Amino acid sequence: MNVLCFKRKGALSYLLALPILMIACTSTLTYNEAMLKNEKKVEDPQKLADAKFLVEARSYNLLAIALTEAATTNGYAASVVSLAKENQEEHLEMAKELQKLARQEKISLPASMNEEHQRLLSELKSSERSEFDKEFLRVYKRINEEENSSFMRMATDAADEDVRAYAARKLDYFKSHETEFETVDADLLKTY
Repeated sequence: MNVLCFKRKGALSYLLALPILMIACTSTLTYNEAMLKNEKKVEDPQKLADAKFLVEARSYNLLAIALTEAATTNGYAASVVSLAKENQEEHLEMAKELQKLARQEKISLPASMNEEHQRLLSELKSSERSEFDKEFLRVYKRINEEENSSFMRMATDAADEDVRAYAARKLDYFKSHETEFETVDADLLKTY
Protein backbone atom coordinates (compact mmCIF):
# COMPACT_ATOMS: atom_id res chain seq x y z
CA MET A 1 0.00 0.00 0.00
CA ASN A 2 1.34 3.41 -0.91
CA VAL A 3 2.45 5.32 2.20
CA LEU A 4 1.61 8.65 0.55
CA CYS A 5 -2.07 7.80 0.37
CA PHE A 6 -2.23 7.82 4.17
CA LYS A 7 -1.25 11.49 4.24
CA ARG A 8 -4.42 12.54 2.46
CA LYS A 9 -7.24 14.11 4.42
CA GLY A 10 -9.53 11.49 5.83
CA ALA A 11 -7.09 8.59 5.49
CA LEU A 12 -7.32 7.92 9.20
CA SER A 13 -11.09 7.59 8.91
CA TYR A 14 -10.66 4.97 6.22
CA LEU A 15 -8.23 3.04 8.37
CA LEU A 16 -10.65 3.17 11.28
CA ALA A 17 -13.50 1.99 9.06
CA LEU A 18 -11.48 -0.95 7.67
CA PRO A 19 -12.42 -3.37 10.50
CA ILE A 20 -16.09 -2.55 9.91
CA LEU A 21 -15.76 -3.18 6.22
CA MET A 22 -14.10 -6.50 6.99
CA ILE A 23 -16.92 -7.41 9.38
CA ALA A 24 -19.53 -6.35 6.84
CA CYS A 25 -17.87 -8.49 4.18
CA THR A 26 -18.55 -11.61 6.24
CA SER A 27 -22.26 -11.06 5.65
CA THR A 28 -23.92 -10.07 2.44
CA LEU A 29 -27.44 -10.01 3.83
CA THR A 30 -29.58 -6.95 3.38
CA TYR A 31 -31.52 -5.63 6.34
CA ASN A 32 -34.72 -7.38 5.20
CA GLU A 33 -32.91 -10.64 4.44
CA ALA A 34 -31.33 -10.66 7.90
CA MET A 35 -34.74 -10.08 9.50
CA LEU A 36 -36.30 -12.91 7.48
CA LYS A 37 -33.45 -15.30 8.19
CA ASN A 38 -33.74 -14.66 11.92
CA GLU A 39 -37.54 -15.05 11.81
CA LYS A 40 -37.12 -18.49 10.21
CA LYS A 41 -34.35 -19.54 12.57
CA VAL A 42 -35.60 -18.22 15.94
CA GLU A 43 -38.80 -19.82 17.22
CA ASP A 44 -39.06 -18.21 20.67
CA PRO A 45 -40.90 -14.84 20.32
CA GLN A 46 -38.83 -13.23 23.10
CA LYS A 47 -35.54 -14.29 21.52
CA LEU A 48 -36.88 -13.10 18.16
CA ALA A 49 -37.39 -9.66 19.73
CA ASP A 50 -33.73 -9.78 20.79
CA ALA A 51 -32.71 -10.70 17.24
CA LYS A 52 -34.76 -7.84 15.77
CA PHE A 53 -33.14 -5.46 18.23
CA LEU A 54 -29.65 -6.59 17.18
CA VAL A 55 -30.49 -6.24 13.48
CA GLU A 56 -31.89 -2.76 14.07
CA ALA A 57 -28.87 -1.83 16.19
CA ARG A 58 -26.62 -2.94 13.31
CA SER A 59 -28.53 -0.73 10.89
CA TYR A 60 -28.22 2.19 13.30
CA ASN A 61 -24.52 1.50 13.70
CA LEU A 62 -23.93 1.41 9.94
CA LEU A 63 -25.80 4.71 9.61
CA ALA A 64 -23.84 6.31 12.45
CA ILE A 65 -20.53 5.26 10.88
CA ALA A 66 -21.60 6.64 7.49
CA LEU A 67 -22.86 9.89 9.06
CA THR A 68 -19.67 10.48 11.00
CA GLU A 69 -17.57 9.67 7.95
CA ALA A 70 -19.54 12.18 5.87
CA ALA A 71 -19.18 14.82 8.59
CA THR A 72 -15.41 14.37 8.88
CA THR A 73 -15.03 15.10 5.19
CA ASN A 74 -17.91 17.54 4.54
CA GLY A 75 -18.44 19.30 7.86
CA TYR A 76 -17.75 23.01 8.00
CA ALA A 77 -17.71 23.82 11.71
CA ALA A 78 -14.74 22.49 13.66
CA SER A 79 -17.09 21.29 16.43
CA VAL A 80 -19.06 19.14 13.94
CA VAL A 81 -15.91 17.59 12.50
CA SER A 82 -14.51 16.99 15.99
CA LEU A 83 -17.76 15.39 17.19
CA ALA A 84 -17.83 13.14 14.13
CA LYS A 85 -14.22 12.01 14.54
CA GLU A 86 -14.64 11.23 18.24
CA ASN A 87 -17.92 9.41 17.73
CA GLN A 88 -16.72 7.43 14.74
CA GLU A 89 -14.24 5.54 16.88
CA GLU A 90 -17.01 4.73 19.38
CA HIS A 91 -19.27 3.46 16.61
CA LEU A 92 -16.50 1.27 15.21
CA GLU A 93 -15.99 -0.25 18.65
CA MET A 94 -19.73 -0.68 19.04
CA ALA A 95 -19.83 -2.55 15.72
CA LYS A 96 -17.19 -5.01 16.92
CA GLU A 97 -19.11 -5.69 20.13
CA LEU A 98 -22.37 -6.08 18.23
CA GLN A 99 -20.83 -8.52 15.76
CA LYS A 100 -19.35 -10.57 18.60
CA LEU A 101 -22.67 -10.68 20.45
CA ALA A 102 -24.58 -11.66 17.31
CA ARG A 103 -22.16 -14.53 16.63
CA GLN A 104 -22.51 -15.69 20.23
CA GLU A 105 -26.33 -15.56 20.00
CA LYS A 106 -26.33 -17.07 16.48
CA ILE A 107 -28.15 -14.05 15.07
CA SER A 108 -27.70 -12.97 11.45
CA LEU A 109 -26.79 -9.31 11.00
CA PRO A 110 -27.16 -7.29 7.81
CA ALA A 111 -24.36 -5.77 5.77
CA SER A 112 -26.61 -2.82 4.89
CA MET A 113 -28.91 -0.36 6.60
CA ASN A 114 -32.68 -0.41 6.54
CA GLU A 115 -34.46 1.78 3.99
CA GLU A 116 -35.21 4.57 6.47
CA HIS A 117 -31.55 4.83 7.49
CA GLN A 118 -30.48 4.80 3.82
CA ARG A 119 -32.94 7.63 3.15
CA LEU A 120 -31.59 9.70 6.05
CA LEU A 121 -28.02 9.25 4.83
CA SER A 122 -29.02 10.16 1.29
CA GLU A 123 -30.76 13.32 2.51
CA LEU A 124 -27.65 14.36 4.41
CA LYS A 125 -25.35 13.73 1.47
CA SER A 126 -27.60 15.70 -0.87
CA SER A 127 -27.99 18.68 1.48
CA GLU A 128 -26.56 22.03 0.47
CA ARG A 129 -23.02 22.62 1.67
CA SER A 130 -24.19 25.58 3.76
CA GLU A 131 -26.79 23.39 5.49
CA PHE A 132 -24.67 20.26 5.95
CA ASP A 133 -23.68 20.85 9.59
CA LYS A 134 -27.24 21.59 10.69
CA GLU A 135 -28.62 18.63 8.77
CA PHE A 136 -25.93 16.31 10.17
CA LEU A 137 -26.74 17.36 13.72
CA ARG A 138 -30.50 17.04 13.12
CA VAL A 139 -30.18 13.48 11.77
CA TYR A 140 -27.61 12.44 14.35
CA LYS A 141 -29.78 13.74 17.22
CA ARG A 142 -32.81 11.91 15.84
CA ILE A 143 -31.15 8.54 15.55
CA ASN A 144 -29.48 8.98 18.94
CA GLU A 145 -32.88 9.58 20.57
CA GLU A 146 -34.45 6.61 18.79
CA GLU A 147 -31.62 4.28 19.69
CA ASN A 148 -31.48 5.51 23.27
CA SER A 149 -35.16 4.55 23.65
CA SER A 150 -34.61 1.18 22.01
CA PHE A 151 -31.52 0.37 24.07
CA MET A 152 -33.23 1.54 27.27
CA ARG A 153 -36.16 -0.80 26.59
CA MET A 154 -33.91 -3.76 25.77
CA ALA A 155 -31.71 -3.15 28.84
CA THR A 156 -34.65 -4.39 30.88
CA ASP A 157 -36.84 -6.36 28.44
CA ALA A 158 -34.39 -8.47 26.42
CA ALA A 159 -34.86 -12.21 26.92
CA ASP A 160 -31.13 -12.93 26.86
CA GLU A 161 -28.97 -11.60 29.68
CA ASP A 162 -26.06 -10.84 27.33
CA VAL A 163 -28.33 -8.74 25.10
CA ARG A 164 -29.66 -6.93 28.20
CA ALA A 165 -26.11 -6.28 29.38
CA TYR A 166 -25.00 -5.01 25.97
CA ALA A 167 -27.96 -2.62 25.78
CA ALA A 168 -27.39 -1.39 29.34
CA ARG A 169 -23.67 -0.74 28.72
CA LYS A 170 -24.50 1.54 25.79
CA LEU A 171 -26.98 3.79 27.62
CA ASP A 172 -24.26 6.10 28.96
CA TYR A 173 -22.94 6.37 25.42
CA PHE A 174 -26.25 7.75 24.14
CA LYS A 175 -26.64 10.08 27.13
CA SER A 176 -23.15 11.52 26.60
CA HIS A 177 -24.11 12.40 23.04
CA GLU A 178 -26.94 14.61 24.29
CA THR A 179 -24.41 16.82 26.11
CA GLU A 180 -22.15 16.86 23.05
CA PHE A 181 -25.10 17.92 20.85
CA GLU A 182 -25.85 20.89 23.12
CA THR A 183 -22.23 22.04 22.85
CA VAL A 184 -22.18 21.70 19.07
CA ASP A 185 -25.59 23.40 18.78
CA ALA A 186 -24.24 26.40 20.71
CA ASP A 187 -21.17 26.49 18.48
CA LEU A 188 -23.28 26.36 15.31
CA LEU A 189 -25.32 29.32 16.54
CA LYS A 190 -22.06 31.31 16.77
CA THR A 191 -20.75 30.00 13.42
CA TYR A 192 -23.88 30.71 11.39
